[in-house]
Amino acid sequence: MIQCGHCGLYNPDDSRECSKCGAALVYIPPKLQKRHAVGPEKAKAIRDNALSALVLGLLIKVYWGGYGPWPVIDLPILAGIRPGVEPVLLYGGALGYSVGWVLNWI
Repeated sequence: MIQCGHCGLYNPDDSRECSKCGAALVYIPPKLQKRHAVGPEKAKAIRDNALSALVLGLLIKVYWGGYGPWPVIDLPILAGIRPGVEPVLLYGGALGYSVGWVLNWI
């Protein structure tokens, strides 16, 4: 079976064009197909999770850090946690996104 590069439909091996979208099909033997160590799907999942951490870190910085016109409610327990959690989310999210982007091509 040959998978169409445009629409993703699987076509019989003897097909020259996709039966759904009409794009030309090229058969690449399994030995010549590019193998990814991680793969684009896993790299996208890593980037999505890292982007979520980055956004959460920014929300903590803005809303809990006192950068807005609203009053900041800082309980003693939360005030001790914020200085450690905020940089982990911000820098970890940025690093995770970069790693996911690099893994997309490996």
